[in-house]
Amino acid sequence: MELKEKKIGFFGLGNMGLPMCQGMVKDGWKIVLPSYRPPRNEDRKAAVEAMLANGAEGSESQLDMIKKCDMFVLSLPKSQQVEDLVLGAEGILANAKPGTIIVDTTSADPMSTKKLAAILQEHDMDIIDCPVSGGVGGAANQTLTIMVGGKKETFEYCRPILDTLGNPDKVMYIGPSGAGDMIKCANNFLSACCAAATTEAVAVCGKAGIDPETAIKVISSSGGSSNASTTKFPNLFFPGKKWNFALELMYKDINLFTNTAKELNVPAFFSQATSQVWNIPIAEYGGKEDCIKVQNTYEKWSGTKMCGITEKK
Repeated sequence: MELKEKKIGFFGLGNMGLPMCQGMVKDGWKIVLPSYRPPRNEDRKAAVEAMLANGAEGSESQLDMIKKCDMFVLSLPKSQQVEDLVLGAEGILANAKPGTIIVDTTSADPMSTKKLAAILQEHDMDIIDCPVSGGVGGAANQTLTIMVGGKKETFEYCRPILDTLGNPDKVMYIGPSGAGDMIKCANNFLSACCAAATTEAVAVCGKAGIDPETAIKVISSSGGSSNASTTKFPNLFFPGKKWNFALELMYKDINLFTNTAKELNVPAFFSQATSQVWNIPIAEYGGKEDCIKVQNTYEKWSGTKMCGITEKK
């Protein structure tokens, strides 16, 4: 059977999964939806109904969905949900067809993914870890960066699906199982670390009487430059925009990196410090809040206004 003819079950219709799934339906893939569990959000419910009206197939239960599909795409919050779906009594391992492939776009634990890959391969199934970067906009526009770990031949076979979900020029094979998840959490750790460190630098400069915009201009053209100074501060923080990413999700990725480093016996001083910085606004505001609370926290500590200072210019 040609890949495009296979029925693909899509688990995880959240902020990222929903637009990714919509792109696959739009491009003519044979998608089966978890319609047995309709979204509570009215907009998401309408989006699911629209996909069903435009060629997607519904399902009566998780077991029904698994039995009627040839492969799966997952976009779930954490590795625990992936493990439950794969290993549960009504899960993929116990009920899917031989030869089933799982394309897992979850930002997952590399060690968990490696474990699942070994178990699945013993039962003539496979999984590739395909975490994505590019946010909700990238998912909606099908321009995501996708980092893939797993068997090279499985990656090549699934490439048309990945090219649908993301920008084909940014679909990258990283290495064996878990490699995609590893590079994703490493990248997010660095993003979080650089953003927090740059915020700290600007906060101290502001306290010392230096205008934050001036500080960022100097930093972004000097050795302290990073995406935080060249992009996040001038395009997000100064104009008063949010990250559009929850504190708890970034905290999860930082800790995935820290925990993996620990399992591999590699010291990870900076990730542990970054984790603590991110946990402060979570403790104060809650994990569902936007990551901009990190900048807001430094504003409060230093008395330096950073967020929204160019909003009305």
